Amino acid sequence: MSNNPTGCGSDNLPLSNFTTADQGKTSGTAQGNMPIGSQVSINGSADLSAIIVGSSGAHIETITYEHHTGPARNAEIHAYGQGPQGSGHGIKLYFITQNDKHDLSVTSSSPDCHTDIFNDGSNVTSITWMPS
Repeated sequence: MSNNPTGCGSDNLPLSNFTTADQGKTSGTAQGNMPIGSQVSINGSADLSAIIVGSSGAHIETITYEHHTGPARNAEIHAYGQGPQGSGHGIKLYFITQNDKHDLSVTSSSPDCHTDIFNDGSNVTSITWMPS
């Protein structure tokens, strides 16, 4: 069975588990250790739709962290999810690596793939979400 049925990012990547006490809250942080070439699970679930949430139905379903093969950058994060249906705030994601901080905004009112491409490649150690 696929860990990533959304088609956003690669399929069947190894899972890297993060933990949070903020499951289902519109702001929160999950701690873990995710090397490039893996998919996020939080509190044991790769389906993040009930964990990373925002207002008016905004949520994130999957997150992958992968190698980027294009010029000048070596890493990319894919987040599949959607912003609010109707009025409300989207979700701003922050990915803290061992070397830097990267952000990604999810504002579309229908599910879509959102990607951030950057030059880092070190392990992601925390993921923070909040209204955008």
